[in-house]
Amino acid sequence: MLDDASLLRRMAATPSISGVLRQLVYFDVEDIASVTGSGARLSSGASLHLIACDGAAGRFFSVGAEAPTQRVMYADSEGGAGMVGSSLGSSLATMVALPNWRDLLGFSGGGDLDQMRRAQAWLEDDMRRGCPDLDQVQATLVGGLELNLPDDPVLTLWESVHTTDPTDFFTDDQDGGLPWGSLFGEWTIERLMR
Repeated sequence: MLDDASLLRRMAATPSISGVLRQLVYFDVEDIASVTGSGARLSSGASLHLIACDGAAGRFFSVGAEAPTQRVMYADSEGGAGMVGSSLGSSLATMVALPNWRDLLGFSGGGDLDQMRRAQAWLEDDMRRGCPDLDQVQATLVGGLELNLPDDPVLTLWESVHTTDPTDFFTDDQDGGLPWGSLFGEWTIERLMR
């Protein structure tokens, strides 16, 4: 797997790859100039470096001192923030394996792994109806970015978000500087199945 800087360079140099990432998993490295991360911080003082946005005011940050690989934090547009991977490569691999990863978190029943698995079955069926060539698109990203998809992406995502230190609050001056909540939403998939 490539280190974080190499992945970012490859995405920047390959618009066909970055465009597919933007459309499939809402990870946009091309339009980050349109968002700001300057007011974002962690209460621990660990550095945050804006690396991508999601097109809906959500932002992705590398966390901590510069290193070949850094944890990745996602701050959504609704006041939730948390870790989504131990490196950029692992974050992207999980997102590519679970293109509906944000919905999975939103319908996790407060972070319940079984609820996430139930939601994944329903959400994946819906995703495949909307994107019949999903396997081919995923294969293009895996090959183009040299990703290693996790054996159990739902578990990997769940574990990644659980690595978020609940005492290390994400805040953003643009949002009044109040602590943001978890990425785990309280709803379950039944809310969509009605």
